Amino acid sequence: MSRTVRAVILAGGETKNPLTRHRAMPAVPLGSSLLMVDVPLNNCLQAGINKIYVLTQFQSHTLNSHIAASYPPLKFGAPDQQAWVDVLAAQQTVTEREWYLGSADAVRKNIGELKDEARGITPARDYVILSGAAVYDMDFQQMVAFHRAKNADVTIAMHTVPECDARSKGIAQVHSSSCKVLKFVEKPAADDLPSLRRDPSKEEPGSEFLANMGIYVFKREALFRLMDRPQLVHIGHHVIPNALAQEMKVYAFQHDGYWHDVSSLKDFFETNLDLADPDALMGMIDNMRARRATFLPPSIMHDVDLDRVIVGDGCVLNGCKISNSVLGQSMYVGRGTRIESSLLLGNGAWLSDSQRAEAIENGQRVYGIGENCFLRRCVVDENASIGNNVQIINKSGVKEADRAADSGFMIQDGIVVIMRNAEIPDGVVI
Repeated sequence: MSRTVRAVILAGGETKNPLTRHRAMPAVPLGSSLLMVDVPLNNCLQAGINKIYVLTQFQSHTLNSHIAASYPPLKFGAPDQQAWVDVLAAQQTVTEREWYLGSADAVRKNIGELKDEARGITPARDYVILSGAAVYDMDFQQMVAFHRAKNADVTIAMHTVPECDARSKGIAQVHSSSCKVLKFVEKPAADDLPSLRRDPSKEEPGSEFLANMGIYVFKREALFRLMDRPQLVHIGHHVIPNALAQEMKVYAFQHDGYWHDVSSLKDFFETNLDLADPDALMGMIDNMRARRATFLPPSIMHDVDLDRVIVGDGCVLNGCKISNSVLGQSMYVGRGTRIESSLLLGNGAWLSDSQRAEAIENGQRVYGIGENCFLRRCVVDENASIGNNVQIINKSGVKEADRAADSGFMIQDGIVVIMRNAEIPDGVVI
């Protein structure tokens, strides 16, 4: 499979998530040691797919740097191994003056690179095209084998969703025995839902519809044929309906394992908390590996109470109580602090207790959470400094607020986000 399959990861889209003010969504930390982009990359590598392109555009510096450091050519894909993870950044050229207009447009504008003609290797038979903003554990070998067994032009990975989520997804009507896609509607109106409902004999509560996961397998010839139409800007909105209109063979591959789209803050928040719950993902995070060495010391914990917590390397925890939370690398939490159902994305600099005390004495800024704080259902972005006796609990129950410029925080869907590099003084209550 590794010789005849290419993977294309779409990692360039812009979102309204507060965490993407300084980086693309695929570059946001996940768990304690990964970035979002490591999910599709790990799933590809576990399936033996080792010829991978990552298409970037929006706020791409962090993402590009991570891929260069974590998947370097000399270690990951030396020339004699014919394997690679290549970043294809959006660019303006003599013939292309616009940035990517959508997912299909991004693929189209890189189609010359995707053909691999300059590499002198066996051409790809199929292309796996993936979203860079979802969390899942999926066997791509099975999906590609299904695609080839059906002699499909396009195969769409599908997951069951309840009716309340159907209108925000791409929903397919699928033949119950052949798995052939009969109809596909992106973000259907309420009037369209009855015709898209699954076979009632296969329904279970919460699984009334089959939703597009943003994961596709395209036969080489079908992809190039569809990409030859500039008016097809988005894969879900335009390419799939057009393939059906041309009577191409489009099939659905149903994935029954974990899957969560994380384009919104709420989805990202809930997915990270799932990672900390041993019953929710059943060790899925164990299969995910970041490939960049951090060289951080082990985490140091004194007199702490932890329950369902993921703790990254290099953390220093003193006399605190933390539950149902995720702590990124080099996080400091002071004595008497309580943290519940929160995400602390980590810090870029590690300090020991003595170094931290010396820095404070010299009036220098230090990252982390001070003493006697209370954090509940919040996200603390990287390199934030939170003083002593601070409460971040959304005390007033606000749903939406943007105080990033003057106070260093935003609220979205009721979740407080302490912004990257923010400083929250002693005694503040949010």
